[in-house]
Amino acid sequence: MMIKDSMKKLLMILFVLGFFFTPLVSEEETSEESPFATTKKKVQLWKGEVTGVYKNRLWIKVRIYRNQKISKYSVSELKALFAETKEFPVYQKLTQIKQGLLIVRDTIWEEKNISKNNQFIEVVLVGDYKPDLKSKMKEITTDAYIASYVEEDFFTEPDAFFKGRYTSPRKTVFHPKDRKEMVLVSRGLFLYGQGTDPSSDSFNPYFLEPKASSLKEIPSFYIDKYEVTNAEYDFFLKQTNTKSPPHWISGRYPEGEGDHPVVHLTYREVERYAAWAGKRIPTEWEWEKAARGPGVVEYTNRDETLGYQITATKYPFGDEYDTLYCNTRESKIGKTQSVYELSTEGASPYGALGMCGNAAEWTSSDYQLYPGHHIKNFSFGKIYKVVRGGSYSDSAKNATASARSYGGIPNLSEDRRAGFRLVMDYRD
Repeated sequence: MMIKDSMKKLLMILFVLGFFFTPLVSEEETSEESPFATTKKKVQLWKGEVTGVYKNRLWIKVRIYRNQKISKYSVSELKALFAETKEFPVYQKLTQIKQGLLIVRDTIWEEKNISKNNQFIEVVLVGDYKPDLKSKMKEITTDAYIASYVEEDFFTEPDAFFKGRYTSPRKTVFHPKDRKEMVLVSRGLFLYGQGTDPSSDSFNPYFLEPKASSLKEIPSFYIDKYEVTNAEYDFFLKQTNTKSPPHWISGRYPEGEGDHPVVHLTYREVERYAAWAGKRIPTEWEWEKAARGPGVVEYTNRDETLGYQITATKYPFGDEYDTLYCNTRESKIGKTQSVYELSTEGASPYGALGMCGNAAEWTSSDYQLYPGHHIKNFSFGKIYKVVRGGSYSDSAKNATASARSYGGIPNLSEDRRAGFRLVMDYRD
């Protein structure tokens, strides 16, 4: 009996303690949903600037610049995106505040502007504008933009970060300032120059016996896939109120050559464009690596020492010259070609086009001797800059991936020696 009474007293004490120490949380609070229960978020697919509004009916022309997401869509897929969605939010440019909805009734595509080679798409949207109740924008003007959003995963299980995984850098990006597509040149050792002609200024005495001490470590960077074109350079001139090159008659580039690489620029003019774009002029070794690849493959010997196999090619596309892939004197074209008409078969290992012929390109490197080379050249010095790639008027020999020329006579402000493409540092 005494044991039973003791058990009853103990149970009573536990019951009372449980009552007083129970957390004061309502049933509603305990059922609160975890913030990670939904792993989706809205991400902007494209943003379209309103470039024109037609009278009487709501016909607006929208210019959509290509970005990393929509560049993956084909023409038919792009059209399907607009066919699926009939309502698009309208935002005011100045405040970026949503002002209403555009209800689309019809879509008119401008076929010339929707190929993958163009930097933007122009489309006419016909429909009705429905402003929000508190909106101050009762009509659509060119002070507005239209955007489209998609849902994407935003949460990754933490254990994914403990499995040796990492996010690979994007192979291509579109620069936010000048809208140019850029390709990634990955970090690694690089074999520069050539090892067969000691009389040439591109001779590398260590070329045929590469070692870690004679190879160059080049950090990752992005380089323009195409040379800067006449139209792109013209846009820069208008944005900065800069005088056009003297060979542009009446301040205009040759008719029908908007997509041709801009040529006959001074180094200082290229510097100003680079500063405006927020990019930089490549060094000659960055340019050469982007054109021909790393040039070596590293391997481990049986004694665990490192060895290097030479893979450097003469041209971006291989060792054999081909007039279909390289616009030089041998091609007999006699002028520049559109950068978008160059054969993709002539692309460099990283995907850059036009790095053989077409237009010579400025680099930021001083025209100096290569390490270990003793050739004498009166032109060597810091007053000249290296020019790479050759042009339509050069021979194939001067358009190899390792060929070097120079510009800066009488100075870098007057010598209209070349065109250009730019680079941007990759940051981990």
